Amino acid sequence: MKEASKEMSANGKAANGEMVEVPTAEWTTASLAHASILLTVLFGLAGGIGLPFGLAVPLVMYLGYRKQSRYVAFHAMQAFVYQLAGALTLALLGALVTMAWSVSGSLAAVLVGLALMPFALSLTLLLASAAIAWVVYGLYAAYHVYQGRNLRYWLIGERLEREVKL
Repeated sequence: MKEASKEMSANGKAANGEMVEVPTAEWTTASLAHASILLTVLFGLAGGIGLPFGLAVPLVMYLGYRKQSRYVAFHAMQAFVYQLAGALTLALLGALVTMAWSVSGSLAAVLVGLALMPFALSLTLLLASAAIAWVVYGLYAAYHVYQGRNLRYWLIGERLEREVKL
């Protein structure tokens, strides 16, 4: 088993990015919860109909580990909330892109739509960039946790930590 030093912050908990003292099996399981973002993306690309199956992975991990390991439960819940928020954000952005291209295409017949095409294209690039950043940050979290370091997602980690009572 890997040795991990536990550095405590002022409130008695491991700060973000610091090593935590849990068995390596828990590191691996917690990192799999974060890496399940790949399943969420893969199933979500199937027309979106498989998205709930990808989101179910970290949720089932949370439900299975909430009484056995607070560490795994926290990371599984964190991964679930992050993936759900990201999927909803990308869905809304995708709807906006669809509307922008529809309006631009409809108005192209009268040449007004041509002026809107750069706007639609920039929204499309924003959607692609957001999707890539979403996946990369999720995989970064998986790597970070697999290395035995503590990680809290920006905006959601602290709140979930209070909910799970880590």
